[in-house]
Amino acid sequence: MPLIDYVKLLEGKDSTSRGEQVQRVLKSLDISYEIQEWRHPLIKNIIVNFSPTQGKNQIIFSAHFDVVKGSPGANDNASGVAVLLGLCQELRQRHLPIRVIFFDREEAWIRTPILKLGLLGSQCFVLTNDPRQFSAVYNLEFCGNGECLTLWPVAPDDKRLPAVARIEKIAAEMNLELKLAHVHWLLLSSDHLSFRLRGIKNSVTLTLLPSSRMAELERLISRLSIPGLLSGKKPVLPEPLSLLHSAEDTSWRLSETSLQLMLLILQKIVEIETSPQKS
Repeated sequence: MPLIDYVKLLEGKDSTSRGEQVQRVLKSLDISYEIQEWRHPLIKNIIVNFSPTQGKNQIIFSAHFDVVKGSPGANDNASGVAVLLGLCQELRQRHLPIRVIFFDREEAWIRTPILKLGLLGSQCFVLTNDPRQFSAVYNLEFCGNGECLTLWPVAPDDKRLPAVARIEKIAAEMNLELKLAHVHWLLLSSDHLSFRLRGIKNSVTLTLLPSSRMAELERLISRLSIPGLLSGKKPVLPEPLSLLHSAEDTSWRLSETSLQLMLLILQKIVEIETSPQKS
């Protein structure tokens, strides 16, 4: 099944319906999953565990399935969900120390000009699991439009993280353009942050963006200041980021080629992370 078809299954649906659709797809693929449910506030994370044991050094691949009201939510984040469903299909006959998690309630439930509060699904997960089990987290956001792999947030100290080194190796082998972006959480964040707050620093988010937009985006990020972000004066992001949370976030803007590229990147991460010779 083309990955863009998974995007279309979720597109235009509310968060509850999107979660139900993810479960239907997993059932159709004969893939077992569990629901982590939290009642106050209501959260339903969908977890696929390919690990035969509950030991250490497990790898997490994640994406949120919920959506901002009023947006079709194709790139944010049906694209990430579609890629993870493709990964689940590739891994379904294998037993590896991997969990694939579809997070609920990533989008902000309190939104003000200065501050937004979200990431509830991933917070629920990290607060109810021992963080020592997990050695790396690869989170996906808006990966349906572009060919430049952007890894964030990567501050100067973060360049030594194993996850960053693995991505750099993969990008070099694939002759793929790679950007390491130090994006402050006040401007843009995702479920990697919940893991970092619990001490799992080796947690990153992967995004695909059009190469033609990267110079503009890099200039914008270089000019950001913490006081400016705290004042609520957030910059206007270039497309496709400017389309997120809007009625324009539709599947016709996305590319099967981009979705398949991200799936291939994840497959290569799996190969490196589960290799007995990994460094």
